This record gives sequence, structure tokens and C-alpha cells, in this order.
Amino acid sequence: MKHHLLKASALVLLMSLAGAILSACQYGGTPAATTNQAAQPAANSVEIKSMAFTPAALTVKVGQTVTWTNQDQFAHTVTSDAGEFKSGNLAKGGTYTFTFTKAGTYTYHCNIHTSMKAKVIVTE
Repeated sequence: MKHHLLKASALVLLMSLAGAILSACQYGGTPAATTNQAAQPAANSVEIKSMAFTPAALTVKVGQTVTWTNQDQFAHTVTSDAGEFKSGNLAKGGTYTFTFTKAGTYTYHCNIHTSMKAKVIVTE
């Protein structure tokens, strides 16, 4: 009798697990579609990744704010060539924002890795 009771308990346990798995699959939703394209930074933002500013040239309007985010494993800076803005060292995940109040082309670089260069073009 004990043998039949153990079999019944094991069967109930298996059925419960199967029900839980089916329920999770049913309500888990459809996986998101993927593409082969690299994710693009949000508007008015620059990603610092793989030793580069992306995009290398960003156009914004007067009064808009740009946000730089460091995605690299090591520190970078966002430093205006003409001295209009300077972030200081940004660790991984660090951000820096600057609001552009005058039209013009603002070139900038990383003080730590001086080969990293980019620009913001500000229009009326």
C-alpha cells in the first residue's frame, strides 16, 4: 500500500510541476523581437563606449540639453576644446549634462584619451 501511495504522490508532484511550467509559458508573453542593428543612443544623448563618442556629431537646438553616458569600463571626460564645458572624470555608468544656450559648433574631447573627439552642432 505504501508503494502505491508513493507513486500517487510522485504523480501529483509531477502534474503540479507540469501545470506550473505550462502556466509560466502561457503568461510569460512573447519574447521581444531582436534586430542585428546596434542600439542607437536616445535623442540629445551621447554614449561613450569602445573609446568613442557616439554619435561623433550631434545636432541640437539652442536651449536643449545633451547628456553623455559612460558605458566603458574605465573613466572618460567630456571636455570642450574652447573651455565652455568640462565634466571631470566619469566612471562607468556616470553621466554629464550640459545645456547649450548659443548657436555654434562645439568640439570636445576626452582629457584622458585625447584621440577621442566629437562635436555638438547647435542651431537656432
